[in-house]
Amino acid sequence: MNTPELIDWAKVRELCNDVGRDGLDEVIALFMEEAETAMQTIGMAEDLESALHFVKGCALNLGFDRFTTLAAEGEALAARGLPDQVDLTQLGQVYRESRDLFLAEFPMRIAA
Repeated sequence: MNTPELIDWAKVRELCNDVGRDGLDEVIALFMEEAETAMQTIGMAEDLESALHFVKGCALNLGFDRFTTLAAEGEALAARGLPDQVDLTQLGQVYRESRDLFLAEFPMRIAA
């Protein structure tokens, strides 16, 4: 099985084409705010399946491929009644790696 890349830059460019650069900047700002809050509190979520579904959907829009895959796997585990098997530490690590890479490379990848 192939491991997804951290960021699918083609997806980011597609979103930029759809919403424009200003719109994309707004989407990124909203995502970062919501994702940071969600990742800080996900371990305390009463409904882990819903929390993972939320972060998965947000991350999918910005091309956070590996994070999206891990969130989907965790969501499936939680849906099967196995929330204790979700590796939230790995999920958090991949989120931070994806976020950091995205923020570092975004200006170069998506020219103004």
